[in-house]
Amino acid sequence: MTISARTALLVATLFSPAFAYGAEPSGCDKFKWPLAHERSALSAPDLARLEAGAALSFDAAASVRLVPLAEAKLAMAPERAPKASPSWAGAIELAAPAAAGTYKVSLSGEGWIDVVQEGRFVKPVAFSGALDCPSLRKSVKFPLEAEPLTIQLSDVKTPEISLIVSPE
Repeated sequence: MTISARTALLVATLFSPAFAYGAEPSGCDKFKWPLAHERSALSAPDLARLEAGAALSFDAAASVRLVPLAEAKLAMAPERAPKASPSWAGAIELAAPAAAGTYKVSLSGEGWIDVVQEGRFVKPVAFSGALDCPSLRKSVKFPLEAEPLTIQLSDVKTPEISLIVSPE
C-alpha cells in the first residue's frame, strides 16, 4: 500500500460515522443493561405529552415539548455546553422516589441529561447508548436520594424528546 493510499484510508476511518460517534454499538441488543421495559414504554402509541416544567411520575414514559435553550429557564446551567445548533432544552420535575437508589433516565434521542437534587448536580454512575434502536437512544444511571428532583434536558436536536425514569 502506498503512502497516499494509507493516508486516504486513515482519513476515511477518522471521518467515518462509527468513529464520529465514538464507535457506539448499533442495535437495540447492544445496550450495557436490559432496557426492554423502557423501550416498550417509550414506543407506546398513547405516550403522554408534557410541556417542559411539568411533573412526571417514576416509571412513566412521556414525550416532552422543549424550547430553545435560551428560553428554557433551567434552574442550573447545563453541566456541558451544547454541541447542537439549534439546541433544544427543558426540565421535568419528579417527586421524591419511594427509596434512595440507582435510577435510569432513558431518552428516545440524543441529548444531555442533568439531574438536579437538593440544588446540586447528581453525578451519573453509568452510561449506555446505541445507534439504530427505534424509540431508545441512551440510558444513564444516577444514584438518587429520597428527595424531589429535576431532570434537565439540553443539547437536544429536536423540539420534542421522550423519556422515562425507572428504577435499576
